[in-house]
Amino acid sequence: MAQVNSHVRAAAAALLLAVAATGCQRTTEGSVAVTTEPGPPLSTPEAPTGLPSIPGLPDLPELPFPIPGLPGADVPEVPPPANATTLRCREFNDLDEPTRRAVIRANLGEREQSSPEAVLTATLIATALCQLMPDLTVREAITGVPG
Repeated sequence: MAQVNSHVRAAAAALLLAVAATGCQRTTEGSVAVTTEPGPPLSTPEAPTGLPSIPGLPDLPELPFPIPGLPGADVPEVPPPANATTLRCREFNDLDEPTRRAVIRANLGEREQSSPEAVLTATLIATALCQLMPDLTVREAITGVPG
C-alpha cells in the first residue's frame, strides 16, 4: 500500500510539473511600434510651495517654527555638561529642558546643530527612548549606533 501512495504522489508531481512547464511557453505575436516622430515637449512640474492643498478643504496657514508648547520652543541656550557625549538616558531623564537641549546639540553633527527641526526631532526621539531604555547613552538613542 505504501508503494502505491508513493507512485501516486510521483505521478501527480510529474503531471503538475508538465502543466507548469507548458503554461510558461505561451507567447503573444505582434510587433513593436517604432517611430521617429518627436513627442510632446517635456515639462518639469514646479516645486510646490507651502503645505499641499486638498480639494474641498480650506488652505491651512503656515505653522510657526518652533511650535509653541513642544520641547525646544523658547528654551534658553546653556552649555552642555562635560559628559554630554557619554551621558546615559537615566541621567538625561533627570535634566531640565535647557540642559537636555544642550546635550542633544552636543551629540548631533555640526550640520544638524544649526537646524531647529533636527534638534526638535532628536529631542523628541531621545525623550521617548530614554524613558523606555534608561541604560542607553543619549548618543545611541539619537543615532541608533551603539557605542
